[in-house]
Amino acid sequence: MAFCILMAEAAPAQARTAWASGTFVYADLCTLPQTGTRSGQRITLRRSPNGNGLTYERAEQRGPRAAADVTLDDATKAIRFAVETEVGPLHFQGVAGADALTGTFEDEAGAHAVSLPRVLRSHAHEACHGDTTGSITSRR
Repeated sequence: MAFCILMAEAAPAQARTAWASGTFVYADLCTLPQTGTRSGQRITLRRSPNGNGLTYERAEQRGPRAAADVTLDDATKAIRFAVETEVGPLHFQGVAGADALTGTFEDEAGAHAVSLPRVLRSHAHEACHGDTTGSITSRR
């Protein structure tokens, strides 16, 4: 009888939807041909069974910044994070997809829509194209 009760209460095992471990880079860094200055931003997401890490880099700042409060939903790929930049706090909310990171940055100037393509290598030294793939509106 006890065996029957245990069997009735046991639920079937469900597969977990999880991302693979690894590094995912989303960026639109490039060099402006007229001035030679860098433009754009890069977000590097490192996934590991031991936890996730995320760094944010904007062309104008000195080096990447580690993000705090990174929240990532494995099922929906929704992502949220906050990072302290040289000009103040920056918050992001969006989706980390297979091809792009899309969502909204919010800082003291307001909300800014963004779509950063996933890249396999940095394009910071390549010339910027006329079309903007990252920030839909220019940020400082």
